[in-house]
Amino acid sequence: MKNVNRLLLFIALLTIGKANAQAVASGDIIFEGTADAKYNGEYVHIYNHLLKEKHDSAQIVNGVFTFKRPFSAATRYMFYSSYELKAKHGYSPFGILVDHPSVIHFNADMESLPNSKVTGSASNDVYEHFSAQTEPAQKAMMDKLTAKYGSELMDNPKPDTADAKYKALIADYNQLNGEYKQFVDKTLETTIRQNSSSFASLVLLDYNCRDFTLPKLEELYALLSPSLKQGSFAEGIEDNIAGRKKSALGSTVADFTLNDPQNNPVKFSSLKGKYVLIDFWGSWCGPCHTALPGLRDLYAKYHDKGFEILGLATESNLDAWVKDINKEKLPWPQMVDSKISDISQKEFAITQYPTTVLVDPNGVIIGRFGDNGKTEEDRDKQLAAIFKN
Repeated sequence: MKNVNRLLLFIALLTIGKANAQAVASGDIIFEGTADAKYNGEYVHIYNHLLKEKHDSAQIVNGVFTFKRPFSAATRYMFYSSYELKAKHGYSPFGILVDHPSVIHFNADMESLPNSKVTGSASNDVYEHFSAQTEPAQKAMMDKLTAKYGSELMDNPKPDTADAKYKALIADYNQLNGEYKQFVDKTLETTIRQNSSSFASLVLLDYNCRDFTLPKLEELYALLSPSLKQGSFAEGIEDNIAGRKKSALGSTVADFTLNDPQNNPVKFSSLKGKYVLIDFWGSWCGPCHTALPGLRDLYAKYHDKGFEILGLATESNLDAWVKDINKEKLPWPQMVDSKISDISQKEFAITQYPTTVLVDPNGVIIGRFGDNGKTEEDRDKQLAAIFKN
């Protein structure tokens, strides 16, 4: 019996090795999927926005489904389940890292794809190991907040600047999230030092680069293998590093043009000659709404003295953006950023919303508040000193 089992194992390994060899020879990535047979007839969907691939799907037949893609670059393919989409009216996307032509084995949990098991990608193994260390800490943080504030407020947070409970939730979240990020940063640094040639290290650093100080980010990026430093993930890190340097105190803001709510192009230089507080925000950002009353007060105090606020929104829903501007009755100019221009990242490396950047009449950055530990109180004191006469 032992000899039979060994023979079967040898045949299985030989088959896997042959499939991988064929994939490498053809230059393809093959996702060989399995699922419980009770999901026969359901679909697994695949997409890759980085490669500009449209959504595609494969039907589960006899507990099996397959995707085949030509390998062009190291990337992360995303998947979701038709069953979960129907059952929950939504889905949890699940990503798999691939960095060379190969066969990836995908045992799909159709009720929640993030619980699926994947083998065949060493980079994905590194990514999953990192997630296994950090996700329980994130869950513990959210469980603690839910226990204190209730699931209704946690599941449906409605920005209400007059609601003391909402303000307390934001304060507690910021504190706990800060502690969680410190843990993530430490875990990621260890991961990168132990896996400096892994594509996963590049992806994870791109996803988390905004949480590191500039010197630490440059140190960790320098550890990565030179062969990794190409493509969109590397560009994201390099844009963040460049944006931080461009937006350092004492730097002059390079002129840029973005559209206003009427879809008209507006140059930042049109505000030259005034003290300008750039407010990086979005309609989707609860804390941004909480901060608006303070901005209104500043505008009322100093606008007639040569002070202006410029709202610069990172936004995918333009209708929601315009609706919020009108609802909040914001009297200052507004611009909308896009993934193409990406001024918020490439020029300012914004790491937290809201963040405000103070620019003097000559276009020189003299203050930054929000994502660097400086508070609204620090900002208000600096403005009071400027306009004390």
